[in-house]
Amino acid sequence: MNAALRNASVLRCAAFACLLVAPDVAAAATPPRIEADDQVQLTATRVEWTLDGPFALRRIELIIRNPHDRPLETTVQVPLAGNERLHGYALDIEGQLRDAVPVERVRAHAAFEETVRNRVDPALAQKDAGNRYGIRVFPIPAHGERRLRLDIASLAARKACGWRHRLDAGLPLGSQPTSRVTATTKPVSAGTTLPGWHAAQSVHAASWQAAAAKPAPSACLAAPTTDASFHARFEDGLEMHWLEVPARRPAAVPTPPATSRIEVVWDASYSTLGSDRTPELQLLDRYLRGRTVDVTVSVVHETVQRRQLRIDSASALAKFLSTLADERPDGATALPAWRADPRARQVLLFSDGVATLPGAVDPATRAPVFVIAKGVADPALARWITHSGGQILDLATLTPDQALRALRRTPTLQATLGPLDRNWYLEQYAVDDGALRACHVARAAGAAPRLPVIHATASGPREQAHRALPARNSALAEFWCATWQAEALEAQPDQHRAALAALGERFGVANRETSLLVLESDDDYVRFGILPPAADVALRDRIQRRRAQLETEKSTAWMENRRAIQRGWEARTAWWNTVFPKDDPRPRWAEQRRQTEAQRAREEAEMARERRPAPSRLVGATAAMAADAAAAPASMPTPPSPPAPAPSEPDTQTGDIGIQLQAVTMDSPYVAELRAAHAAAALYHRYLDLRTQYGQSPAFHFDVAQRLFELGDAERGWRVLSNLVELMPNDPASLRLVAYRLQEAGLQETAIALLRKLRELAPDEPQSFRDLALALRAPATCAEALALLDHVVDAPWSPRFADIGVIALAERNDLRTRCPAATITTAGDLLAQPLPVGLRAVLRWDLDDTDIDLHVTDPNGEEVYYSHRLSYQGGTISRDFTAGYGPEEFILRNPKPGIYEVAVNYYGSRLAKLTRGATLNLSLQTGFGTAGAHEQTVNLRLLEQTGKIVVGRFIVHADGTLGLTQAGSGKTSP
Repeated sequence: MNAALRNASVLRCAAFACLLVAPDVAAAATPPRIEADDQVQLTATRVEWTLDGPFALRRIELIIRNPHDRPLETTVQVPLAGNERLHGYALDIEGQLRDAVPVERVRAHAAFEETVRNRVDPALAQKDAGNRYGIRVFPIPAHGERRLRLDIASLAARKACGWRHRLDAGLPLGSQPTSRVTATTKPVSAGTTLPGWHAAQSVHAASWQAAAAKPAPSACLAAPTTDASFHARFEDGLEMHWLEVPARRPAAVPTPPATSRIEVVWDASYSTLGSDRTPELQLLDRYLRGRTVDVTVSVVHETVQRRQLRIDSASALAKFLSTLADERPDGATALPAWRADPRARQVLLFSDGVATLPGAVDPATRAPVFVIAKGVADPALARWITHSGGQILDLATLTPDQALRALRRTPTLQATLGPLDRNWYLEQYAVDDGALRACHVARAAGAAPRLPVIHATASGPREQAHRALPARNSALAEFWCATWQAEALEAQPDQHRAALAALGERFGVANRETSLLVLESDDDYVRFGILPPAADVALRDRIQRRRAQLETEKSTAWMENRRAIQRGWEARTAWWNTVFPKDDPRPRWAEQRRQTEAQRAREEAEMARERRPAPSRLVGATAAMAADAAAAPASMPTPPSPPAPAPSEPDTQTGDIGIQLQAVTMDSPYVAELRAAHAAAALYHRYLDLRTQYGQSPAFHFDVAQRLFELGDAERGWRVLSNLVELMPNDPASLRLVAYRLQEAGLQETAIALLRKLRELAPDEPQSFRDLALALRAPATCAEALALLDHVVDAPWSPRFADIGVIALAERNDLRTRCPAATITTAGDLLAQPLPVGLRAVLRWDLDDTDIDLHVTDPNGEEVYYSHRLSYQGGTISRDFTAGYGPEEFILRNPKPGIYEVAVNYYGSRLAKLTRGATLNLSLQTGFGTAGAHEQTVNLRLLEQTGKIVVGRFIVHADGTLGLTQAGSGKTSP
């Protein structure tokens, strides 16, 4: 049992075990706090609450300060409780707060990225994993500040006093803003802890000085003793009915018999590190004490580990609880890999409900599933998991006795939706206390809808239909109806993308397909065809015309892209058909340099003679000699820059073309320990200690995982690497680098799942399709890979993705030579020719807006890179990629025997934030475009401006045949 559990628990020792005893109070939970990147300072200056029956809206004004000497981009993280959602936000533009507008997610992302590159002032809010939102703000001026206002909607708890609102704003640490609350009705004294209420016009108001460290006050508004409802009707016929059914449990309700087989699902992912699991263990102890029960234990990390046990004594129970308490949190949350044990009659899922690995979460059981946590981070997913009859038990709001009663008895209220009730969307399917809340959404007005609800009664369950009667309107009721509907659709997002986007744009609900965007000027809104807030008639007309123009430009862009691909491939074909010399040009280059230097000396002598006023006899003779020299035949054109000494050839085994990969060292403080470790188990235990200091650094997890992979422990390597997904589940850069490393480790299936998610997150970037295509080149999936590469070739992309269409076309033609599903019927098509090459090096990286350069030095000592793109023997490199993820490609049709050295140079990132460095993926290939192609990859992490680093070598032997011989470790090390 861990120290936190020992210190937080009261122990009662029996003959064979110590059992946990808890007082009957709700567990104190650390409330979600608004925060930003460590590089900026975030402070709340003002909070305003508006209370209307069960609804609340709070507006928080924030100041973001940048203490650094360069402008920064920051992401304000807004984690919310289960009863809260982001309603909107505003950013200061020219001294005035401008409200965000809902925009389809991909269009919003593209608009944000383009405006950032133009150095103007956008902001973008996107829903992250669970009930968490990230708001990207750019720029925060050097030693300057920006103002941001957050609008957060919340629902009151239904209590004996009525609707009880807890006025906790989730303030950033250190904030002490002035706070004010207004309510449509006077709060009742019972349940209200905030004093000083007074009438102000038609509302009641109070003020106080809030602080993040102070207990939050509360206010309770009177609620009807019967059902409460709100109603909205729209011009297009859409109608919404919001309904609340209070839960009042009668006395003497019979308790069903305890089940003899249950499943306990224990979330031991990295996100639970530092969490106090005591309330969960106490509840489990009280629930199982004195019973004989067969238990399926499913422990969730990046994989699900399952075992069976029987609890038939106090000692068996104590051992079981200790085993759960001692489980070391690590890895991503693989809830999609979990399916309920079909033998279990009840499932207890101890998790905050956030699934960070890709895939759909489906318990696939008819048994009731209870989601239990001290703070449920993803209420929408938890609601879906419990639809078979369980409940969400938030131990931050329930007392232990309330939670225990919910497990032992039938719920007070349980919605029973049938095939004709699909227009109902619920906050929860079942409740034991509080209230059951739901919303009915219909496309046309009709009779008052009825919600079928099973009530627990003394005589057994009884079904009753509750009618949502027409009542007054509330804009927040509309918002919550749209929110619950969107969250229900998100359970099957692939089938409801268009509906989610339309719903989000209409009601301002941030979801998987809708973001909230702020742009700087009216011209920016017009350029992207986005309606700004409070647009006048003239501006709306401009935007409608621009939208029509954008549709026309789309078809034009596709045709122009096709012509550009044609031109690029023609240039590549002309290069491929050119015969380049393979002799040694260095003696001739030396003679050219000698002649150039002699010519320069003659010119300098002539200039010196012209500056002298009266030449002497000796000087005249010198000038005559210079004149004679000047009359000599002109020298040859200036040769290339002096080549670097060709690398010496290492000892290699017999082979035709070999690859030697070189280790790259990092300078982080923990690296020496990683390098010295030679046993994976010992390294992993040391990592568990080091992560208390470095655990929030993605680079730390990557470096540890890299070393574990090198030591041959793929299982632990993937566990540690998956923490990057746990920390940043929707960050494209994190998913990309994890997928690259998994591919290198041979964990292809998991890598492909991450790359599929990446394609969904960033479909406006060609790398999302290309990365997935390269992972699907195996014979069983190569047909899909070809289709993805075709999309990269055919679609028009931003100009910053230089040459990617031509590179993808080469990769498509190469794959066709090996894919069984490929059928080439266009033999005369120039674009279908494979153009095989003997050597190829391709560099890609994980950070957008980043300048990393590929350098290749051949046996002549000639270096090919962005400013010297064609070598004497015909090696050529693609255009410089300075504002994306790559790729940069080096190709050479007929390589000259000798050593080819591959290096990279990380100049820096245009991302206006302090980065952790970039992770590179370098692919070294031979026989590209032929059936006998070979490939080897290496991943390494570099910091900005680290200079040129050699990472690998091609070794071409004199016999001319192709092969692959690895020298050295073939890996990188920290």
